[in-house]
Amino acid sequence: MQSEQPQSSQIVIIYKAPQKGKGQKLLKEGFQPVDFPCNPPYVDGSCYFAGPNDRSIAEEFNQSYKEGVLEVSINQASYDQYFKPLEYRYDEKDNCERIEVVVPQNLFPILNQFPRVLKSR
Repeated sequence: MQSEQPQSSQIVIIYKAPQKGKGQKLLKEGFQPVDFPCNPPYVDGSCYFAGPNDRSIAEEFNQSYKEGVLEVSINQASYDQYFKPLEYRYDEKDNCERIEVVVPQNLFPILNQFPRVLKSR
């Protein structure tokens, strides 16, 4: 694992359950505004992720979508700068607060700089 700066050697992973038919497209092309229009189900055009290092929300959505879970690996410094302020409380399960990260379209170009992998588990 390479790191440009000591504080960016930590990796934060966020998780997305792509909608039916979108898994491979998001994996190959990244996140594009056209894939998240400002109408249902993406009322605000944002992309919703399960928060850092807790894929449980994405796994729940994947039970319906069945596309797998897309993992985006972001260095800690970038996550703290761009994505941490976008964390919201989703709910609580098994006495743990679950966090979602709501990424607006204007941050898609930054989000697309980070490696993605689609896991079917």
